[in-house]
Amino acid sequence: MKTVSGETSIYAILGDPIRHSMSPVLMNRSFGRHGLDKVFLALPAKVDDFDEVFTVLRRLGFAGYVFTMPVKEIALGHMDALTTEAEIIGAINCAVSVDGRLVGSNTDSIGFWQAVQSANTSRTAIRKLFVLGCGGFAKAAVAQAAIQGVEEIVVATKFEEQAFVDSFRRFQDRMSQHVPDVRITLVDWIPAVWEKHLGSCDLIANGTPNGMGDKGDLHAIFPYSSVKEDSLFFDAIYYPRETKFLKSAKEQGHICVAGLDLLVHQGVVSYETFTGKTADPAVMMDDVLEFIRKA
Repeated sequence: MKTVSGETSIYAILGDPIRHSMSPVLMNRSFGRHGLDKVFLALPAKVDDFDEVFTVLRRLGFAGYVFTMPVKEIALGHMDALTTEAEIIGAINCAVSVDGRLVGSNTDSIGFWQAVQSANTSRTAIRKLFVLGCGGFAKAAVAQAAIQGVEEIVVATKFEEQAFVDSFRRFQDRMSQHVPDVRITLVDWIPAVWEKHLGSCDLIANGTPNGMGDKGDLHAIFPYSSVKEDSLFFDAIYYPRETKFLKSAKEQGHICVAGLDLLVHQGVVSYETFTGKTADPAVMMDDVLEFIRKA
């Protein structure tokens, strides 16, 4: 068992709920594997008390942080500097202390892209992306796709949810300042409307909770017959490991990327941000699966 001393660098994931987080498993096992004097904790933090909690943690000199729901946006205001992705998205999920200054980033964004490309064995060129949802993860996916050169992005959301739509419009304004050439179209949550776009999409990504815990109807309403044969499918949900949305796509021959792949790849990026050392996604995935089997 690792001995924690006064010299040990401390990292933590903040959010609520937090007990389910697998970040401590990924980080602590990787720290141990590389013989690093570091420890990673899971600490509860709600939006209402985040400012107070984070002020204390920063004074204590924590070396880095991971942020999860619902504090990804409020945490951004505590940073001294941001990566380009974080500025565009308007939310962070990772921060590291560099000479006393906190630099915030969004590893969900690059983690999404790396997870997709790792599974893209046929090396399908991704020129057009279809995203379900317009919340935090959807923004991260859209931002990274645009940065990577995707030419057109279609985002499906419920227009009746005005707060989400307004937030996404503000995101689009920020995006236009950094990646002005990408074409982003917002469409309503109407499968019949999606059909005219799906035939030319190379990647379909679910960024909604529809399907989490095997609850939801996305798999039932999605028009799979409108999708071209070589399109890839992605789902940010990692419980269950294979959602009904992905299972239906896989049954029709599509390459699928699951939420656990995102978890691992964003974990790899966060770990490298914290340590400067390279982590193996396959080894991290083994760590996650072993933890799940023993849970």
